[in-house]
Amino acid sequence: MNTSTTEPNPLLAAGLPRFAAVRPEHALPAVEQRLAEYRALIGRIESGAVENGYGAIVEAESLADNALACVWSTISHLHGVVNSPEWRKAYQDCLEPLTRFHTERSQNRSLFKAYETLRKRADFDQQAPAMRSVIEHELTDFRLGGVDLPDPQRQRFADLRLRLSKLGNQFGNHVLDATEAYSEHFTEADQLAGLPEGDMALLADMAERADKTGWLANLSYPAYRAIITYADDRRLRERFHRAFVTRAADTGPHAGRFDNSPLVAEMLALRHEQARLLGFASHAEMRLAKRMADSPKAVEEFLLDLARRARAQARSQLDEVTEFASRLGAETPLQPWDLAYYSEKLREETLGINQEKLKPWLELGRVFDGLFLVAGELFGLRFKADESVETWHPDVRFFRVTDANDKPLAGLFLDLYARSGKSGGAWMGICRSRLRLGDQQQDQVAYLTCNFAPPAAGQPSLLTHGDVVTLFHEFGHCLHHLLTQIDLPGVGGISGVEWDAVELPSQLMEGWAWDRLALDRYARHVETGDPLPRPWLEALNADRQFHGALALLRQVQFALTDLRLHAGSELDPITIMQEVHREIAVTPVIDDNRYLMSFSHLFNGGYAAGYYSYLWAEQLARDAFDWFGVEGLFSRQAGEHLAREILSVGASRPMAESWKAFRGRAARLEPLLESYGVAA
Repeated sequence: MNTSTTEPNPLLAAGLPRFAAVRPEHALPAVEQRLAEYRALIGRIESGAVENGYGAIVEAESLADNALACVWSTISHLHGVVNSPEWRKAYQDCLEPLTRFHTERSQNRSLFKAYETLRKRADFDQQAPAMRSVIEHELTDFRLGGVDLPDPQRQRFADLRLRLSKLGNQFGNHVLDATEAYSEHFTEADQLAGLPEGDMALLADMAERADKTGWLANLSYPAYRAIITYADDRRLRERFHRAFVTRAADTGPHAGRFDNSPLVAEMLALRHEQARLLGFASHAEMRLAKRMADSPKAVEEFLLDLARRARAQARSQLDEVTEFASRLGAETPLQPWDLAYYSEKLREETLGINQEKLKPWLELGRVFDGLFLVAGELFGLRFKADESVETWHPDVRFFRVTDANDKPLAGLFLDLYARSGKSGGAWMGICRSRLRLGDQQQDQVAYLTCNFAPPAAGQPSLLTHGDVVTLFHEFGHCLHHLLTQIDLPGVGGISGVEWDAVELPSQLMEGWAWDRLALDRYARHVETGDPLPRPWLEALNADRQFHGALALLRQVQFALTDLRLHAGSELDPITIMQEVHREIAVTPVIDDNRYLMSFSHLFNGGYAAGYYSYLWAEQLARDAFDWFGVEGLFSRQAGEHLAREILSVGASRPMAESWKAFRGRAARLEPLLESYGVAA
């Protein structure tokens, strides 16, 4: 169909997205209309037709950008959760004009001069913090967008930006296709010996959805985790491991079919060229121009210090699981496909618990009651389901969020289960940003997306404890967005927050997935309602540190690989990956391992030269949670202090200032180390 004037484009409608009406063919016309409106505004600013004032420039651009963002957020979200060929094409068709526009705008010298003029006004310091911050951010972004470059270099920078956008989208499509392309069909239950009942139900459901009998497993994380953690058949674990770590690569069972190797090499080269055009030594240095961390050197020193503290203990933990596996008759040295399997058995023997044992106490509905209880106790938030709101899938639910006085505040979409055509992983996304400008008002709305195993027919949805941690993590990002009090979208909620600080609220909220007092509120047996047995609560606390040094070292390895990939080295990416593994890791790895080729964080997720942010922000988060341990885990006063000094202010001031206002001192490293069980 065509979108004519007789049928308004639903993507242009005000309010919440009209998911039931939106179709792929609506995408490009809606984007083009919003771009035309935005360009018309910029034209008026360039021509001098509008007064060079805060309202005529910053506020007017905020309204135009928000109108465009509302359209694009719906399109990009549907591309992630309904990745049909039609939506994939619609997304790609929109990506080029959007990238061209944002590049043109970032290089618009007239617009840059207008913001410079605002910055130099005598009354600048009297403006609200959000207004000042938007202007400062814009000036930095103009410079990082190449506005000061001579014309030939400026055009080259624009071309690079467009090419990188295309490559990133192609990278993500390859990962999704490779994840779903590999599967194994099982007709006999003993082929999957060792898998718990819940995981067998998951694989049976996957088979049914594919019109097959028996059981089916692909490389989606719930299915892969079930095989690699529980399958007694070592050759089966090996096949799945090899397939998983060679997704979208030049090795493995689908070698070359969805190969991201040339894309990764080109993206790294183009990112380095971009940085050099702007006068930076590397892409890493360029990205850290807007971070809490001072320099790539400071980040590397931080990571190497963590590795030094954790490595000996990690080696001991590997020796421990190797010795345990040997006692069970395993062939040693252990291979990568053995580690999760024997670690899980060792965890159960040592602590008396495992993920499967805990599931009956972690029914999804009760966990959400606990999640909302925490938000209510700390921040006074209330969540009420509204079934009348349109969604993109029957499993999706929408909640209206109010404050303690039932005043409407925000909205939250929940999409929790894995399904075909949905991107893997878990994420929070912005549906609508808070906006208060004149008669224009818009409440903030968030997406919370996960890929949990769907419930079996007629059965409740039972989560692993890892799922619960993931849920609290992403909910922390949502709270950062939902609790904002900033009226300009560019610096409200998570927008504009330094990348190495944006994980602070999410990692802080993970604490309520581990603490005994919190678990007592919602970890109740699905049939009896009994709380988790006290010994299991204690064991769960110990489980957080179980093989913690190995987990910490793994994060350091990923972060250091990312940093060195973006340091401008001429080495092959796989060579860098392998060198960092030899320097940092203690666990085995196969020669064919190509995990970089499916590392979407780096090549299609905004974390390039920024994966260290998880550990950097985790240092802040662990210190903050220790503070809650003193002030009270459910203290409204403590929650309001966190909201007032960090969550509500967004990027209206640097995170260093917000942290100082919240904690009164620099973050300590000891709580981070303690959380991994690593000696300080």
